[in-house]
Amino acid sequence: MGSTQVRVFSGMVGCDYRVSSNLPPLGRNFTLRGIDSYSSGNVATKDGSFTLEYSIHSLTAGCQQFNGVTKHNLSEANAHSLFLRSSARDIWYIDELEKSNKSLALVRNLANLPASSRIVWRELRKGHTVLEVPARSQDLHELSTVEYEVFTGGQLIHQQRLRPGGVYALVIAQNSTQGFVSRIFEVTEPNSMSMLWLMPQYVVMTLGEVMFSVTGLEFSYAQAPPSMKSLLQAGWLLTVAFGNVIVVIIAELKFFESQASEFFLFASIMFVDMLVFMWFAHFYTNYDGNVILTQKAQQRKMLKYQ
Repeated sequence: MGSTQVRVFSGMVGCDYRVSSNLPPLGRNFTLRGIDSYSSGNVATKDGSFTLEYSIHSLTAGCQQFNGVTKHNLSEANAHSLFLRSSARDIWYIDELEKSNKSLALVRNLANLPASSRIVWRELRKGHTVLEVPARSQDLHELSTVEYEVFTGGQLIHQQRLRPGGVYALVIAQNSTQGFVSRIFEVTEPNSMSMLWLMPQYVVMTLGEVMFSVTGLEFSYAQAPPSMKSLLQAGWLLTVAFGNVIVVIIAELKFFESQASEFFLFASIMFVDMLVFMWFAHFYTNYDGNVILTQKAQQRKMLKYQ
């Protein structure tokens, strides 16, 4: 059985809304107060979809009234978001939950502003404009992880520092009493650990690879007979290829749900491989090519004088 997700964002300043739906009991009825958001978590689907039935009722006099009971089909393995703005038409879009593979930030503007308005994102430090889009655009944009100022109509409405891996939704609205009001929501939490922590691991892995690969190639060359040196070096490199094939098979078959368990399996295989290697090394007889060549030269010399 699959699942889907539902999020609701409200861009109605000073207006409270009660949302009733056929979601699971914990999310069946909820209230949005002013600029607010709601997330359902995972909702079980049947035959690849879930038919959402919902109604939105205003709890504040003089605020926008929405239609009665509405249906919306939610597809499996997607996050569906509803944005409430000053329009009788529901604004649905497919949300993005995956983090940027470049360790940047993903930003979406949700603006309850006139269609002629434009939203400008400007780097605070350099003053460069990095994004300028129409207010009614709900597209997702990839931005660097620095601090920004957000403007509309030349007026500063928001200031925000974006963090690596975060997925953000910036809700912007305006009314006659408060002017421009904005609030940013984290759709996906930013990375909690710096990528710099990968550096010590890569240093250790690289040192291990250099010491093991170089010594292995040297060993296969030095211990091979003169007529088989190239063949044994090829055999050494072939063991590396077999190791990569084992990694691909285990990773693709997905024996474990947790990647940590998969890494422990690789570590266990390496430990067993180390024991086998130690056993062979214990009984191995060293081959000294120089000694063999010297002995053959002496034998030829003796045969010559005989």
